[in-house]
Amino acid sequence: MAKRILCIEDDPQMRLIVGMALEGAGYEMEEAADGKQGLDRAMETAPDLILCDINMPGMNGFETLEELRKHKSTSFIPFIFMTGESPRIYLRKGMNLGANDFIMKPIDMKDLIKAVQMRLQEVDRNKEETQKAVADLSESITRALPHELRTPMTGILGLAELLKVQAEGMTPSDMKELAELLFTSAVRMNRTLEKFWIHTQCLLLTNDNAKLSSSRQTGTKNIDVIIRRVAEESALFYKRSSDLTLNLAPLSVAISERYFEQVVSQIIENAFKFSTEGTSVSISTAVENPLGLILVKDHGRGMSEDQVQKIHAFMQFDRERHEQQGLGLGLMIAKRLLKIHDGKLEITSGLDQGTTITITLPLLS
Repeated sequence: MAKRILCIEDDPQMRLIVGMALEGAGYEMEEAADGKQGLDRAMETAPDLILCDINMPGMNGFETLEELRKHKSTSFIPFIFMTGESPRIYLRKGMNLGANDFIMKPIDMKDLIKAVQMRLQEVDRNKEETQKAVADLSESITRALPHELRTPMTGILGLAELLKVQAEGMTPSDMKELAELLFTSAVRMNRTLEKFWIHTQCLLLTNDNAKLSSSRQTGTKNIDVIIRRVAEESALFYKRSSDLTLNLAPLSVAISERYFEQVVSQIIENAFKFSTEGTSVSISTAVENPLGLILVKDHGRGMSEDQVQKIHAFMQFDRERHEQQGLGLGLMIAKRLLKIHDGKLEITSGLDQGTTITITLPLLS
């Protein structure tokens, strides 16, 4: 069945030309003369892709896209703006609202068809990746999750039994030690469950343009405050506050606080987890317009180039030689969240040379 494209354009001649090009390429075209009509048509028919002019009477292109992203049935539809204005004027605003591409007027129809093909192929790839990720997740849960839950649960049950049987003969010091051990086991279990839940949310967020658009528009202001809090909490948990070095500037990035905190939490936790006490963990921020940069550097055992390439959910390296707790989800969660927010995670590492994680995110407009 041919893919259906909705063209929202107030110029009837432009709609005619676009329609001829699309039909010649094997697509079906629906049309709307303004934003309100386009919104109604999209809600009725759920097209495979939407082409939309920006400057239209009544509801303009930005308002149309914003309304579409609010509704579950239309939030995931690929959206391409057509405009005669310089894209620099509108690019960041459009992307934050969830636009997928911009086409400049006068339109080269070959470029238009290519853009349509690329966005539709991207949708198909995302569906395939999501299906594969869900399948991999299911397999990995079966293999890894029972162990990661059983280990702390065994500790909790054993300590609770000990407390139950011997409580009367214990000194306050013994009771305190048991309470600390119980707390540590409970924290480990809670972190495992939390990472599993976050990873599942990442899979769902990929196809939820309404939430994704809201996250980009809301953004996070003064990321230095969040980074400092997360880093100090992680350093305290690993009893390494003296190893932490911070060089932070107040930046604002186009990802919501909730998701930004998850990204930096996973990265910073790994930096402490896979390096030894007494070695430095440094975190800094910088600006390279139009991007904000966050660098997290540790002096741990590092990874080989092959290991860096193979990072994915639930994969951990050299578990036989190095005791590692957790599912190995941290980097995968960060990578997924950054990718769907037009960001990037780069890893520079070498065996016994430490690891540097570079996070890049669009600045909040």
